[in-house]
Amino acid sequence: MAETATATVADAGEAAQQTPVSSFSGFNNLDLLRQLGLMIGLAASVAIGVAVVLWTWEGDYRPLYTNLDQIDSSDVLDVLDSHQIKYRIDHRSGALLVAAEQIHQARLQLASAGMASDRVAGFELLDKEQPLGTSQFMENARYRRSLEGELSRTIASIGAVRSARVHLAIPKNTAFLRDTREPRASVLIEGFQGRSLDEAQVRAIANLVASSVPELHLKNVTVVDQRGNLLSHFNQNAEYAEAARQLTYTRQVETDLLQRISSLLDPILGADKYRAEVAADLDLSLIHHSEP
Repeated sequence: MAETATATVADAGEAAQQTPVSSFSGFNNLDLLRQLGLMIGLAASVAIGVAVVLWTWEGDYRPLYTNLDQIDSSDVLDVLDSHQIKYRIDHRSGALLVAAEQIHQARLQLASAGMASDRVAGFELLDKEQPLGTSQFMENARYRRSLEGELSRTIASIGAVRSARVHLAIPKNTAFLRDTREPRASVLIEGFQGRSLDEAQVRAIANLVASSVPELHLKNVTVVDQRGNLLSHFNQNAEYAEAARQLTYTRQVETDLLQRISSLLDPILGADKYRAEVAADLDLSLIHHSEP
């Protein structure tokens, strides 16, 4: 009986020694490299957890202004602050974002203060009353402006497009067949940083514009980006189109590699603590093999 009691006390003493603190004693027995790896893994897990929680708390935000450089941002922020409207500024794109549930209130308050948001006017231009005696030229110009605005809105709704502007050149109908001219359109695309439109998306934009204007052919639609690069290569000759596709592919490879580098260095050095550039030299030559 005494031996049993002694064994029980000994087991209890061993269990008391195996506390949560003592369970980490094996950490000191690891080599320095493994200790460093465990510490980095623990720190990364905590950072990811905090980031997920903060991202969840932020909620959904919608763009109110896509470019703060074009407005007096101090006046706009004063209006938002005075009405307790939650907002934040995307420093990468320069956009002013407002909480989704308050976006309509923000637009209403800015409009009341004489600072409407940068929403492009569309067919609502046709709803405005015009004075008597308005010429046919002014009516046509107003319709063209409204159509350009509607097309700009539609194109800007594409995910990779930050903003868009459409210019239509619609010739006046004439009774002389020799003076017949085809309508033309030009589209200016401003994309988000780190995103680009592929050829299929550019062709879709051009087809959208061509389908919205009577007698406008796809070959007469020109699409360019904010850097002045021609995107509608499908309207060029085959040799030029092939060279343009190769250049676009090279730029896409460079962008992908740069994003991979950023994803590796950002957690270690910080987003603004380094500069990285990628210049890809690809062999895009075509080789034809013929077998007897």
